[in-house]
Amino acid sequence: MALYKPSDLHSFLKKMEIKPKKGLSQNFLVDGNILKKMIKAADLQEDDAVVEIGPGPGVLTEALLDRGAFVIAIEKDEKLAHYLKRLQNGKLQILVDDFRNVLFKRLLKGEQKVKVIANIPYSLTGIILQELLPKQDLITSIHLMVQKEVAKRCTADIKTKNYSSFTVFTNYHADAKLLFTVPKTCFYPKPKVDSAVLQLNLKKPPVDTPYEKLFKMIRIAFQKRRKMLRASLKEMAPPIAIEAALETIGLTKSARPQELTLVDFSTLFHSLNSKKTKQTQSYCHT
Repeated sequence: MALYKPSDLHSFLKKMEIKPKKGLSQNFLVDGNILKKMIKAADLQEDDAVVEIGPGPGVLTEALLDRGAFVIAIEKDEKLAHYLKRLQNGKLQILVDDFRNVLFKRLLKGEQKVKVIANIPYSLTGIILQELLPKQDLITSIHLMVQKEVAKRCTADIKTKNYSSFTVFTNYHADAKLLFTVPKTCFYPKPKVDSAVLQLNLKKPPVDTPYEKLFKMIRIAFQKRRKMLRASLKEMAPPIAIEAALETIGLTKSARPQELTLVDFSTLFHSLNSKKTKQTQSYCHT
């Protein structure tokens, strides 16, 4: 039974007495072409290890297994998880739990890294990305079906309305690309928003800056994105010091956060903290 076909999915759900749960963001893919494009984009090789979050009735799971992948399927809905057993071919591990409770590292055996491929519950998109992106030591690539607006935020260019602290966070951990958009008509039940497939190739951070301190500065800056940095960051440094630091990286004194790349923010951080160190040393010698 090809569950990506609407008629087959409806028959399956009716037979199993399953109704999609809005509270679990259950919107099942019913477009075979989108499924094929998603699998192709992930460049799956036989015996690749794949983690799938929220497999639902198993449309994507079956396609992954057909390509020879080892699949770890994390499904919170006990009834749907039970019916995934029909796909067991010796390469399927079913974990009945909420993704937020899973200790990701314990899922993996040996040193093999995994790929994450999933049509994720949209209500958990932010949590899932924040959990997965820092795991470049465990994950090679991520291909997710997400809300179109989330994909645009992750891949936004500087000086655009979608560029945000989350864009910078994404850039810190991965090279992100919006592969293609997916209309709401490709799902059952139909969600309120269009979707997109987001590709994230994880990498080592491209800047050498204390992580927590750097992103504290970035979050503060974007909380007041319409303000100039010399105003929004005044609690961290005097406006005149911020202006001077901005000029050293080729920006104007009136720059706003959406004008800075990740590297710019890192350079700004180092410049401001270098000035603080010099000021402290100067004070101590007087």
